[in-house]
Amino acid sequence: MIDPLQTALIVVSLILAAVAAVQVAMDRPTGGLLLGIAALLELGLLAQAVIGIGQLVSGDRDVNGVVFVGYLLATLLFLPLATLWALGERSRGGTAVLVVAGLVLPVLVLRAQQVWTPVGA
Repeated sequence: MIDPLQTALIVVSLILAAVAAVQVAMDRPTGGLLLGIAALLELGLLAQAVIGIGQLVSGDRDVNGVVFVGYLLATLLFLPLATLWALGERSRGGTAVLVVAGLVLPVLVLRAQQVWTPVGA
């Protein structure tokens, strides 16, 4: 796994949550800015998944591969599903879903890192 990429993913996720929270406070539906941040974040998550699975296949790490790939796939699927929900619900509640997504994604990224890193390293 690439630590700077994971840090960037966490930062962009938190930016998504903050911008979405401002949109909720202003009672605005999901718009172009949020969709742009979400698209950028999804590209980063895709890169993380490709790199992580590639390293898992080519490496000799003692990692629970099923759990690791599960976390990578969860990060990939979570944001598009949240975005579809936000676009389907054109109220502040829909935008609030992106706040939650922006707060959950860093946890998933950190958890994937914990599974990847051996204990005591």
